[in-house]
Formats: sequence, C-alpha cells, structure tokens
Amino acid sequence: MLTVSTELQPILNGVVQFISYMVLAVFAENVILARALGVTRLMKLVPDHRAQVWDFCLPLLLVITLSAPAGWAAHDLFFPWLRDYLPTWLPISALRPIVYLTCSIAAMAVAWLLLGVLPRKLRASCRSQLSLATCSTAVLGTMLICANQNYTILQSVAFALGSGLGYVFAVFIVREGRRRLRSKAISSIFQGLPSSMIYIGVLSLAIYALVGHTVVL
Repeated sequence: MLTVSTELQPILNGVVQFISYMVLAVFAENVILARALGVTRLMKLVPDHRAQVWDFCLPLLLVITLSAPAGWAAHDLFFPWLRDYLPTWLPISALRPIVYLTCSIAAMAVAWLLLGVLPRKLRASCRSQLSLATCSTAVLGTMLICANQNYTILQSVAFALGSGLGYVFAVFIVREGRRRLRSKAISSIFQGLPSSMIYIGVLSLAIYALVGHTVVL
C-alpha cells in the first residue's frame, strides 16, 4: 500500500495543481472582471438570449484552451531556438503577438472540427462566431500571461481552461445582473449603461478583493 500511495502522489499533486490554477483563473484572475480582456465582446455581442451567449462563449472556451499548449511550445521551445537566428535590431518580444496569434488560429482550426459534433443549428451559429472568438483579447492575453509567468504546459492548460470558464462565468453573472437592473425600482437616469457599468465595477472590486495587491502583472 505504501508503494501504491507513493506512486500516486505525483499524479495527485498534478491534479491538485491543475485544479488550483484553473480556479485561480476563474475567480482571482478572471479575464473580464480582473483584467478587462474581451470586454467589448461581452458588452456588444452578448444580449439576453441564452443561445447567443453560448454561440460566442463555447468557441472562445475551445480556442482559449486549445491555444495554451501551442503558446507554451512557442515560449519554451520556439523562441529560444529562434533567438539565435534573429538580427540584433529585432527583439524577440516584437514577434510574440504574431506567433501567439498564429497559435490561436491553429487552435481555431481544431475548434472548427470539434464543433462538428454539435447539432446542426448550434454548430452553424458557433462556427459563425469562431473567428471573432479567436481574435478576442482574452485568448491572446491568456497566452501572454502564461508566458510572462513561465507556466509549465500543465499550468498553462489549467490557467487557459479556467480563463475560458471565467469568461463564461462573467458573461452569465453580468447577463443576470443586467436583467435585474431593468427593474422599475431603479431610477430611469441610472437604467441602461450607467447601472451596468456600476454593477460591473462592483463585481470587479469583489474579484480584486480576493487577491488584493498580489494580482499577477
């Protein structure tokens, strides 16, 4: 029994680490409420209709998760190899957005295939939003955060998955808040965008309170 538990210990540690980084991305490092990534998509694309929420959120969740291993490989394998071949006047940091965008496009191709398992109507609506989801700042920003923090591939995938789930969580909680803010009990001067911005600001402060001044830069 001692041998079995010793063999399982690294696996259990890996599972705990994976879950911890995912939870960190969902709440403490939420891509919308803590980092304001993908905010324009949240405000303009996602109304109160549930199907349209998933039309965008599901492709984003797939792309942001699938792009994490490619982003890790670019940072830990491709960039160190490429640095020896670049001219001195061209810093490697100048190529990072282009390379990461390429990684997200590759993830988009895989996500396009995976969306094929959905029913026809949902598949067509999700694929129509796939390009917008791929170009979201939430996807690029998540890869940049993982690179800046030197996450391992396991940590990068966990953080990316948590970021996608955190985006979905923020969309639904803001959607519910906007529904309640249409109440007649709210003065007309605060209805609409003013009340929505105040509500999102309070949510962001609540998320920020989980980590205080230790938010990863």
